[in-house]
Amino acid sequence: MRKSRGPALPAVIGASYVLVLAVVAGKKGDDAVLGDKAEAVSHFIEAKFASDVARVATAIGACAIGIGLVVGVLAYGLMRARGAHRAKLGRYVVESALVVAAVHALFLLRAMVHTPQLYVSSFYARGGLLRTVQVIATDVLGDTGTSLFVWGALAFYVFGPGGRSAAVRPLVAKLVSVLARARSRLARGGPLALALAHGSFLAPPELASAKGAKTGGDPGTNAHALTAETHERDDGPPMNVLVLAADSLRADRLTSRTAPNLVALGEKSARFDRAYVSVPRTFSSWVNILTGRHAHHHGVRSMFPRWEERAKDFDAVPHRLARAGYRTAVLGDFASDIFGRVDLGFARTDTPTFDLRQMLRQRGIERETPLLPFLHSHEGRALFPVLKELSDAADAELLADDTVAALKAARNEPFFLTVFFSTAHFPYAAPAPYYRTFTDPSYRGRYKYHKPAVLNGELPPDEADRAQIHALYDGAVLSIDAAMARVLAALHDTGLDKTTIVVVTADHGETLYEHGHGQGHGDHLFGDEGTHVPLIIHDPREKTPRHVASIVREVDIAPTLYALTGVPAPKDLDGASLVPLMRGASEPPRFAYAETELWFTEDIAGVTPEERLPYPNIMQMTELDSAHGQVEVVLQKAMIPTTLVARHRMVRDERFKLVYVPTRKGAKYKLFDTEKDPNELHDVAAALPAEVERLRGPLWKWMLEDRTMLARDGLLVPREEAP
Repeated sequence: MRKSRGPALPAVIGASYVLVLAVVAGKKGDDAVLGDKAEAVSHFIEAKFASDVARVATAIGACAIGIGLVVGVLAYGLMRARGAHRAKLGRYVVESALVVAAVHALFLLRAMVHTPQLYVSSFYARGGLLRTVQVIATDVLGDTGTSLFVWGALAFYVFGPGGRSAAVRPLVAKLVSVLARARSRLARGGPLALALAHGSFLAPPELASAKGAKTGGDPGTNAHALTAETHERDDGPPMNVLVLAADSLRADRLTSRTAPNLVALGEKSARFDRAYVSVPRTFSSWVNILTGRHAHHHGVRSMFPRWEERAKDFDAVPHRLARAGYRTAVLGDFASDIFGRVDLGFARTDTPTFDLRQMLRQRGIERETPLLPFLHSHEGRALFPVLKELSDAADAELLADDTVAALKAARNEPFFLTVFFSTAHFPYAAPAPYYRTFTDPSYRGRYKYHKPAVLNGELPPDEADRAQIHALYDGAVLSIDAAMARVLAALHDTGLDKTTIVVVTADHGETLYEHGHGQGHGDHLFGDEGTHVPLIIHDPREKTPRHVASIVREVDIAPTLYALTGVPAPKDLDGASLVPLMRGASEPPRFAYAETELWFTEDIAGVTPEERLPYPNIMQMTELDSAHGQVEVVLQKAMIPTTLVARHRMVRDERFKLVYVPTRKGAKYKLFDTEKDPNELHDVAAALPAEVERLRGPLWKWMLEDRTMLARDGLLVPREEAP
């Protein structure tokens, strides 16, 4: 009788196999987003941050070994069920290697179906057989087919030619049960004990201590707990506030097709059909929302604000509610990294961190497709927090899990909880089944699974590409709608729905190649797609739902929350409470204002060279600030005046929109009749000069509220540069 062999050899083979895959994957990184700057950036990183790169590589290597050991042990279990553990040594080695490779491939196949965007660079983008494998997995097999294939392959190996007889079937049945549980755990990240021991490599001590200092608690406490000092109230029980927001969510996507649950919420709430943001970029817009002030008043003017622009008391809603006894927290995935860069008063900030070292960690981990099937999970994010920063991994369901946990932890005290979903932001990378819900299965173009951002050198999309991008975006919106529905259900199940004000909104919208306006947000103000956002306010004390057709602004949200919670508001707000409109009162019409943000490249889709004051691309305008604890990318101080002068600005009422466009030849004004021309294709400024003059007054009044600027020769210019 041949000697029975143990799991040590398959475990070692598994560790070696996955480690080799990880090393190879790490050398094949894709920096397409940087365009023609990728090589220069890589050289810069290698020269300036070699030790950080080494730390990331060490952590990834340790994780690969841990995962490989688990894969090897699973392979041994299959071999034992088949009876292969009694084979001769040579055959045992070969079969161990083959089974290890097969087990890893099956995990990869299942993960590829769920989040194909994470595997595009290693499979679909390479063409040939690798592309075919991914297309078959996602379009032919799908979730059910892949599961059947995996279990069929396991059964064939154990019971097929050369396999064990029926005598071992009870053992096999038990093994299958164990593997099912293991597969479920590993799909969520699994224990990976050996790899977990090295988690500190990607969570530097300075970050951990900073978070502990910010929350005033033990960094090891529940990541979802909401902490704040509480105070007695003698004016009745306070109302909780839950803000559910989605990055890049357009108002026109609140339909039964793409957001049925939010539509249902809107039908029993105050739904504002004409809500606008004044800076269609994430950082400034969130500060606008939570302070009730425009960007030229609070000072955060771009996605890359300098330290002195952020290090101030913003007197925001979370600050004031925390002082009134509320527990305050913000949760989010990749686009929510802005909350770690500015103190708006949240006691708990469970969001990614954005600085250069985090970018290095992100750059390292996103290449590791052999490890991602095991790491794209709650456990994986605990091990590698930087996974929250991956735009291709913005799974709204994972964030919904975190939110439900936060609600359960906050049941006994009033809370202010903000949850920010990023899946609708490009690359519009929703997981299964949402990425394929609206797409054409026959599409084989470059945007089959997502629409990555590329700063330079991207070819314009054709008609099929544009249709695919719209479908991907709609699927991303649907995934957020489903996740928000889970949160609302949890609110109901815990009984908190009776004492919680729910606000649904977005930081900005998204342009999707309509009418020659390009794709993205913040580059121009032509069309409503970038500035028009959803706004629903559900107060369970208000029994009469309303659709409000009047124009409202994001700066109106903060004063509304102060009014609804009874917390005193600051006296210098730009917005006004929406409570009268929620209760059916009529109010004077409001103007909505907006300005563009930084242009990242020198060629902007939707903006002709004659419609802009040129300045360098974002790589040349930014610098590294390492003087305040982290290595942050910030806008060069010398570039701030130039970028402010170049901004387009607009004012609109319920019919007309006037856009101020500074050029080398002076200011131009474009007027759009949005009632007759909702797509804003025809400038009617020359035909309606009286409307231009009517709107130019309030626009200039708003622009000159920026005390750093003044009017000169019809242009808004920096005050220090004027005579």
